[in-house]
Amino acid sequence: MKILILAGGKGTRIGGKKALKPLLGKPLIYWVFQRIKNLSSPIYISVKTEQQEKEIKKALIKEGVKIGEIVFIKDFYPEIEGPLSGIFSALKIFSENETLLVLAVDQPLINEETLHYLNILSYIFCHKFLIVSKGEEKIRPFPSIYPCSLKKEIETFLFSSPRKSLFRLFQYLDTNQAILFIKNNDKISSENFININTLEDLKRVEKCFSQKLRNLKM
Repeated sequence: MKILILAGGKGTRIGGKKALKPLLGKPLIYWVFQRIKNLSSPIYISVKTEQQEKEIKKALIKEGVKIGEIVFIKDFYPEIEGPLSGIFSALKIFSENETLLVLAVDQPLINEETLHYLNILSYIFCHKFLIVSKGEEKIRPFPSIYPCSLKKEIETFLFSSPRKSLFRLFQYLDTNQAILFIKNNDKISSENFININTLEDLKRVEKCFSQKLRNLKM
């Protein structure tokens, strides 16, 4: 399993450079690393530009993160808006027998148990399905598992669909019976899906989860 952190978003609603926005004095991407640092999997970071790569590297080094083995992946198709371009760019460089655990940079409360659970599910189903959680009202796109064996199907979608959104992809794969939705699962707490899109979200997370995050930092 490879781990991909999506960090190339514009972050317009939060004032830009979302990956670097401070949460309890540390950039958001730092908290994601704290969650995955004990997983024995290679780590990749998806970015749109070289400038993003330089800024994220600088921020992580400042926080003492060892980035020597981290690989940055720039989008092959930057004209495609949203996370789909970053995901597909990563799938393109891996062999078909590998899997990709995809995380969003704005979900600092993801826990290791959830990530292990997703990986086990992928193994049980022989890495044949995209695995994603679905709440009562909507799909929760991250964290999720993307088997590289699906990259041809995803490529077909990208070059044939007039609307290249992540949720359109889910519909396409559902039609082709290539997606597994996890529904109402008590093994995955709702905290895993708390994401930060605005400065108000940032303040709310700091207020509600400051002690949990401080314990993680120690």
